[in-house]
Amino acid sequence: MERIYRLRNRIAEIPQGRDVFPIMTVKKSQMMEREKYLNQIPAILANLMDGKGAIVAIMGEPGIGKTRLSQEIMHIASEHRCKILLGRSYSVGSDTAYTPILEMLNHNFRGASPEKVSAWTKDLPDLGKLLRRFRFPEPPQVGDPALEKTRLFESLVCLVERMAEGQPLVIIQEDLHFADPASLEFLHYLSRGMNISPLMMVCTIDTFELSANANANGFIQSLRKEEFFKEFRLNRLSEHGVARLLADRLGTALPDGFIPLIMKHSEGVPLFIDELLHSLLETGVLSMQDGVWILSVRSIETIPFRIKELIKERIQRIHSGDHKVLLYAAISKSIVSHRILHQLTQMNEDDFLSAIQRLKSSGLLYEEIQEMEVHYGIYHALVKDVVYEELPIMVRRRAYKFFIEVLEESGSDDVEYLAHLYDGAGPEADPIRTVNVFLLNAERARSLHAYASAAKYYKSALQLIQTNKMAEEKTRIPLLLKRLGEAHKMLGEYSEAGRYCLEAIRTYVQYDDQKEIARLHGLLSLIFWESREIEQSVQYLEDGLAIARKQLASPEVRYELLLTSLVYLSRLKRAEDYCQVYEEIQEVHKLVGTPRAAAQAKVAEIDYWTSCVFKENFSPRNVQASVEQLEKMEVDDETLFRGYFVSAINFIFCGRYELSGTYSQKSLEIAKRMHIPEYEVRSYWIQVQADLFGGNWKLAIPKMDICVSKARRIDVGRPLLYAYITKGFVYAWMGNFADAQLCLDELRRLVPYPAKDGHIVDMMAPIEMMIALGTEKAADYYASMNQTRPYYVVYPWLNPALWGEIQLSAGDRMGALASVKELLAGNKEENLFAWALGKRLYGKVDYALGNKEASVLHFHEAADLFSKLQMPLEQARSLLFYADMMMEGDPEEAKNKLLQCLETFEHLDAEYDLNMTQSLMKKLGVRMPKPDAANSKKKETELSNREMEVARLVAEGLTNIEIAEALIISPRTVSTHLEKIYRRLGINSRASLVKYLMDYDLSVEHH
Repeated sequence: MERIYRLRNRIAEIPQGRDVFPIMTVKKSQMMEREKYLNQIPAILANLMDGKGAIVAIMGEPGIGKTRLSQEIMHIASEHRCKILLGRSYSVGSDTAYTPILEMLNHNFRGASPEKVSAWTKDLPDLGKLLRRFRFPEPPQVGDPALEKTRLFESLVCLVERMAEGQPLVIIQEDLHFADPASLEFLHYLSRGMNISPLMMVCTIDTFELSANANANGFIQSLRKEEFFKEFRLNRLSEHGVARLLADRLGTALPDGFIPLIMKHSEGVPLFIDELLHSLLETGVLSMQDGVWILSVRSIETIPFRIKELIKERIQRIHSGDHKVLLYAAISKSIVSHRILHQLTQMNEDDFLSAIQRLKSSGLLYEEIQEMEVHYGIYHALVKDVVYEELPIMVRRRAYKFFIEVLEESGSDDVEYLAHLYDGAGPEADPIRTVNVFLLNAERARSLHAYASAAKYYKSALQLIQTNKMAEEKTRIPLLLKRLGEAHKMLGEYSEAGRYCLEAIRTYVQYDDQKEIARLHGLLSLIFWESREIEQSVQYLEDGLAIARKQLASPEVRYELLLTSLVYLSRLKRAEDYCQVYEEIQEVHKLVGTPRAAAQAKVAEIDYWTSCVFKENFSPRNVQASVEQLEKMEVDDETLFRGYFVSAINFIFCGRYELSGTYSQKSLEIAKRMHIPEYEVRSYWIQVQADLFGGNWKLAIPKMDICVSKARRIDVGRPLLYAYITKGFVYAWMGNFADAQLCLDELRRLVPYPAKDGHIVDMMAPIEMMIALGTEKAADYYASMNQTRPYYVVYPWLNPALWGEIQLSAGDRMGALASVKELLAGNKEENLFAWALGKRLYGKVDYALGNKEASVLHFHEAADLFSKLQMPLEQARSLLFYADMMMEGDPEEAKNKLLQCLETFEHLDAEYDLNMTQSLMKKLGVRMPKPDAANSKKKETELSNREMEVARLVAEGLTNIEIAEALIISPRTVSTHLEKIYRRLGINSRASLVKYLMDYDLSVEHH
């Protein structure tokens, strides 16, 4: 033990200031989900001062980040004045003795002068057995091999001590799983007395390769019994960790769907993530355009070369008899049962189990239990892909064919699994059986709304029938073409959908199937409408109805087309036609006579009481009764979704946002169950408005982001329009007119002007009018509309109220008064929202006409009505006008109302309205009370360093996303920090935070 005490005494000569082993704060951008390990290192290094050493084994699968973590530990150790010795083992030549030890020594010899090397090796003649390039005197012969080895080990230990030069010593041994027995024996010798040794040893170990090296495995097993041993077992990154890593590499503005895509292919392995990124950037699949990352594909087809070579190297090292097991595991759809895999390999039980054990140990195969049976799968998706690619095509096809035989003999009825196998077998499988399996699986996928999978198998079946000229299957062609049209329509691939539908019509003509021809006209109508070819769409629908009305024996087709027609006529604002079709629906559903038809008629009734083609149609009371009746009927998900969705629209129109939120949530749940993103987007559109009406910004904004994200994944048709409308509505409602205008510009790019879809036009209108009013361009907007009030079917009261304000701002007071009368014409109890909007507009009109007293009463009544509706933002906005009217006659009342408004606007983070309120308060001469300075300083010190960083960046005017990019954290984390800051400082808005920091000079520049 003398060597240990010598080194301890020399370390003790280092100055003992507080900065020798400072507490380290890990920068989050350095390592993802490894902080818990890094944060242990300073304490371990600090223990070296007391002679307490440690061995740290960093363990995990290939590519998991073991070397990266060891490098970070080296960096920390160097900052703590430690001497670093680095060695590495290699798979090639792993039987060569002392390889990692020699590398460690030679690495340090290279940078040292001959005099220093001579001083290190002085009086250590036994080193001559290893370091042949140095001229050492011949050591005395003792004739005992064990003693000679001990003398060599002691000489090596002495050399290592001298190299440390009195500093704490950190030895890094990379890839210990390849180490030779002699090196392991020395490291074991070195580790003795580690609990009183100022030495830290860090080893990186591949957990899969470890099982192949019995000596290395035994070395680790022996160390696990020691207190000084620490095992850092690295797991794959979570999706959150992957997101952080990608943000660190590329920034936070990542393409939609990019994180799940990388997660799917990398499964959280950092090396694979970096290689995938490198490949995507190198090939231009991922590129930056105008400061935004663009991903040009939705799946990764090519495995990066380096990953492929690493995996191939691992596969090549496996036992030759294990390749057959790996082959069948690779061509299986996901996992394969023990019974089936054993049967496929045709191996005896013992050989099969030995192969499974070897493949598990090598990290290529994993096992799990499902329904009491053991199943096997390949450990990583990329490994599976490489194994599959390396197999010749005919070997794969024949393996698939044999797999089919075994699976069908077992009595399996898993159509999805069989379809995968038949697809892989290709021409090797029976074509008629293949067609039947493909069709069964396509119908299964269609029923689950998995339209991409459905389209794939419908197309494969069609190609098989046409290529093999199967006369007996020819009658299936028209239906296959129709199904392909439906699937591509649901995928938003309208050109393909239209092509298949037209081809299907030509085929059905040969069979004179007028019923299906009429249906296809209806489908083409939907496709052309989504392609924004409205006139063509309407023509197809009318042609389809003309055909269907002649099919007296098949009223269900006529009924389907009438339901579509009802929606279109509402969008086109054709009131008389709409009412006629509604009446026809109520008659025809009785002819159809099915529960589904009855439920659809009830949904049409809900639509009728919602659509404002005639104002008299609108009736929330009737809608509530109808939707409750619908819930008691025998109804499918599609029909129920539409019933809930239209009901939610009705309730949002009249400001009953709680009911709207309830039914939009129900529609959202059905949309998720059906796996239809378009329906989810529509549901979020209503939910966001319900949240805004209730003043719940914090709920509305995340839903807005989800809505946009989901729509971008579809990237076609109405979902994208709904998403931009949702986003623009939120920004305009909040007074963020610049961002609202950007959304409006994008909408105008997507919607050709003049737009013929009246619903879309009406949904864009409030955004346009709020921007015009907020940017003082109401007169321009009024002129652009030819001073004519548009015909609104959507937002039938919000839009007229905004139009009235436009009229008033443009000087058309009489027109604004006519808008007031329109808003107040309905039943007050049934539509408080229309009356609240009307009374507020009335107040503005009366003020403009010089009727100040009447104006004050109208604003006060509007505030009361909004209060009954529990719409705090609109109540405060009404009170703001009321306070403005009272400033001259009753300044105290005005002050009280302004303070009430201020509290509401700050609570809701409505900065535009807050600024208006503060402006009026200054005009009134009201000064905000300042908090006690000493107390404020105390509060400031209560904030953490990160919270102060966030607060100061807020004061600089950065958004949450910009702060997240600056601090390399997520926007959600920024929001969490702000919530804590507000709570601690007793404030509730960004404006208050800026004012607070500036008032007390907390390191914020005054602009």
